[in-house]
This record gives sequence, C-alpha cells and structure tokens, in this order.
Amino acid sequence: MKEVIFVHGYTSSPKKKKYEIIAQELMKLGIEYSIPALLGGEHPHSKEWLEIIDREVKNSTKPVVLVGHSLGTRAALLYLDIFEQKVDTVILIAPFNNNFEENRKRRDEYYADFFDYALGIEKIKKLANKFIVVHSKDDDSIDYPQGLEISKELGAQFLSYENMGHFSGEERAEENAKVFLEVVKSVL
Repeated sequence: MKEVIFVHGYTSSPKKKKYEIIAQELMKLGIEYSIPALLGGEHPHSKEWLEIIDREVKNSTKPVVLVGHSLGTRAALLYLDIFEQKVDTVILIAPFNNNFEENRKRRDEYYADFFDYALGIEKIKKLANKFIVVHSKDDDSIDYPQGLEISKELGAQFLSYENMGHFSGEERAEENAKVFLEVVKSVL
C-alpha cells in the first residue's frame, strides 16, 4: 500500500469541498493520505511549503504518491529538486512548465519565489518511478501547452481532459474530486 500526499494550489486548503470529498473516499478505501494546510494565503513562500511537504514525506512509512495541483505542482517539483527525496509517483494536475522567467511574471508580487530558477529536470526524473501530468484543454489559469511541455520534459504519462478548466472551484468540486481520485487510484 502507498500513502498519498496532496499539495494544494494557490489560496486553496484541505477545507475545500474537493479535498473533503477526496478525504472521505480515501478513508473508505483504507488508503493513508495527507492534505496539509500550506501557509501564506495570498502571499505564500516556497520555503514554508517545502518544509511542510518534507515533513509529510519523511513521516510516511510507505511509498509516497505526491499529488500537486496548480502552484502545488511547482512546489512538488521544487521539493524533489531541493530535497532530493525519492517518492514512488508524482501526479501533476494543471501544472506549470519549467519556464521560470515566464511564470514569475504572472503573479510576481504573490508567489514569485516559487520561480527563482529552472528546475533540474534530469535530477528530478530519477526521484520518482512514475510521473503523470493531467491538464484540461480549456484551463484558463495555466494554459494547456505548459502541461504538455512539462510532461514531455519529465517523460510523464499525459492525461488530457476537455471542459475541466483549472480543476478548481467549489461549484465543480465533485467533478474535480472524481478526476483526482481516478488518477490517484490508478497508481495505488
């Protein structure tokens, strides 16, 4: 059995309906999981997020499935790049590409320190047995080509969706939770 650690996105939290649905389902299935609350609200700092991810990964006694969404995808990859901690699987949902200069401009005043440098992709590729990238063609927050690009760089399995947007929003929580769970269950 594996343990699933979720790294939520910008301004999200484990209290969002999507994560509550995911938690209930994983509990029913007897799967160990963690959805830590990442600090900073609208002004997060990568160092704080990475320390929390490191604590969660190191507390696990089972192979880890690291699931990042949106800014959480960058945090998950930064974690691997900096801490060089091996995990079983990395799932990136609506991810950024590795063009740190382009992405830093998007919200410079909010979370620029997540994009201080280009990730060491070759190093990162050796730190997980499998990478999966999930992206929707109509994502209005992180455009679809970013997902394709990081998927190719990582040699990841790529799952393309239609009409799922950024896999966020309380009004679509059940749909989003269903996609997250399908992908996670595929690697357990």
